Amino acid sequence: MPLYRSLDKIAAGPAKVEPTRLVARPAPGAKVRSRAVRAPERTQPASIEAFIKDPLGPVVGWLAVISGPGCGQVLGLHYGVNDIGRGAKARVRLDFGDPFIALDNQAAIIYTARSRRFYLQSIASETWLNERPTQDSVELAGGEVLQLGQTRLRFVPLCGTDFDWRDNA
Repeated sequence: MPLYRSLDKIAAGPAKVEPTRLVARPAPGAKVRSRAVRAPERTQPASIEAFIKDPLGPVVGWLAVISGPGCGQVLGLHYGVNDIGRGAKARVRLDFGDPFIALDNQAAIIYTARSRRFYLQSIASETWLNERPTQDSVELAGGEVLQLGQTRLRFVPLCGTDFDWRDNA
């Protein structure tokens, strides 16, 4: 039963109260049979089709958090513009407790299917690439370290000149 009731039910009059249910309890001193615990059901691994049908599209690369808040987390990158920020509007959300990352858009990683290349576009200040501040658009090859605030991320591409999801479509 919900903790609240909608306004139309209140306007219709007082709600009916359910009768109290009896709970069967064992008599004092009686042996209680334990219930067998079921093993958790195994879930099937996700298929490639499930990844391709993702609303954002298939994963084309990753950002792995290598230091700072959220260390060990891996975030997927998709086709097009992957804006990076802390807020709910960011496609790549770094909401792990680093207050120095911009809410909406600190930077963006762009994957273009036509050229099969990745680019980093720095939008806010305090965006570092391989320990150097960056303000321009820079092509990414793989293995670069991106720093936003106190968080360091390693860029790992999946798609590129040798592979793209659209080759298999």
